[in-house]
Amino acid sequence: MPNSTRKTIAIVASSLLLVGLASCGEPPEQAPAGSALPTKAELDSLKGEGLKQAAREASRLELWAHYRLMQATGIEQALGGEDRAVAALAAVSAAFERSAIAAQSDVPRMIPASFDGTGLEVGVVGVGYGLFGGLITSQLGSGLSDQSITDLAKSGPLSFDHKDGSARITITQGATDTALDQTVNEDGLTGQVKTRVHLDSCPDADGKLVVTIDSESTMSAGGKAGTVKVSYRRERWLNDDARLGDDAAEDFQLAMSGAGSTGNKLSFAEGYTVSRDGQVQGGVTSQQGFDIFHAEDTKRTEQLRDGTWRLMRLLADAMLMGFVNDPPYETGRCIDLQVRADPARRTGARPNTAYTLFANPRARLDAAPAGGTVTATLDGESTLSPTTKVRADAQFDYANPTRKDQQAGVAFEARSRRGVGRATLDFDTKKGAYRIVGGQNDLHIDQVVCSLTEPFDLKSTAGIVMHMSGGDAGGSYTVSGNAAGVSWGGGGRYTLALTGNGGTLKATGTATIHSPMGVYSDSVEPTFTLTPVSEGCGAG
Repeated sequence: MPNSTRKTIAIVASSLLLVGLASCGEPPEQAPAGSALPTKAELDSLKGEGLKQAAREASRLELWAHYRLMQATGIEQALGGEDRAVAALAAVSAAFERSAIAAQSDVPRMIPASFDGTGLEVGVVGVGYGLFGGLITSQLGSGLSDQSITDLAKSGPLSFDHKDGSARITITQGATDTALDQTVNEDGLTGQVKTRVHLDSCPDADGKLVVTIDSESTMSAGGKAGTVKVSYRRERWLNDDARLGDDAAEDFQLAMSGAGSTGNKLSFAEGYTVSRDGQVQGGVTSQQGFDIFHAEDTKRTEQLRDGTWRLMRLLADAMLMGFVNDPPYETGRCIDLQVRADPARRTGARPNTAYTLFANPRARLDAAPAGGTVTATLDGESTLSPTTKVRADAQFDYANPTRKDQQAGVAFEARSRRGVGRATLDFDTKKGAYRIVGGQNDLHIDQVVCSLTEPFDLKSTAGIVMHMSGGDAGGSYTVSGNAAGVSWGGGGRYTLALTGNGGTLKATGTATIHSPMGVYSDSVEPTFTLTPVSEGCGAG
């Protein structure tokens, strides 16, 4: 193939990239390398313009292999010879590139407003739909809030169609799946590709995360066609500190098929697995009718296959590591860190109150205890113990600020092979204004009080006043006032049940009226809802 023609053939998208990288060879004399871990430099190479460069390097090999397949199936002859076949291949390549550029604009329209699109501008065009799908899958997996994930899981897949193909993205709590379908027709040559990318967002109970990349590609012309299927699976494991360990396992499968120029059946299949301990097994499983691989091409075939494997491994690990954002298991998506304090009241509490804090991480996928460790960090006064990692389920001792009108917070981080979880508990010794709303029958109260630990009055619109006196848990009350032309009295007890987000006040006692007809009493049980507010104390 002339150098000028090679330069004409631009960066090739999914079908050409994956087909070409896969369309390699006869039984290789040398087995592929084991499941090596990509270096940081290799992962960084997928950022920015490095994506385009990677595609260009891959294209030189895959276009050669794809052209060999066109020769074997008779496509070259159907297109009118070598020059026209190469020109058609170049045109299809350019068409896939244009389609990938268009998809960069279309796919973000599918994505909820909560996703900011980070990473979509890094130049996915040249790498092709396989890498493009991986990039979108990874970014969506880590860029959505828990609420967005819940909403998307209920609403079903995101999808769009355009003149050359379609895209479909399915997001669940545990994974993101991307399906891309593409067809282009240029200079008498038709290219079709189906790419499927799966990314585990949350690990299983063993900490395992899985990425799969599947591509089925077909090139056809003049009633002739050749198809290549590539399947790749990558497994990695998180350790107890929610970090990716060095262990990895892989499965790589290649299948080629078509009909030869004389109508004979063409098929070729090979597969390799790499176990977690690095042992490689596999090889060619079947072949029939292929005569396109010559002895002098063996070395190139091996390089092509190993290059395909390295690229897919690199893509898979980049997806697991989140490309440019934190991976999903680092964001809190996978762990529900349940925290609470005893006593429960944290707002408007007395200075130097002693608390026991509880932090229980649970995996969102199955609600099972996540294990691992929890670290608590104090922001503010007064004391927290311990300040080191504690095995989950975790318990900490805390004393809130020693002075009035102070605030503090405790931030928790849980790390385990199930992922990372985060939560906070806020404390303050402010005067503790609450809006109190409620009552019973014609008694209705809507008012802000300054402090529940000091005496306060609840004044109804009808003129009846409840005089409250007690502490954190409640106390006693009396009633006074004039309403409906009579004086009121009575009293009883009340209880307070407070949490960090408010609580309830329940009173039980008697209400007495003094009328010209006599004195009448009845039992009452008014109930009120309490909500913390920042309004001035005493406001009605």
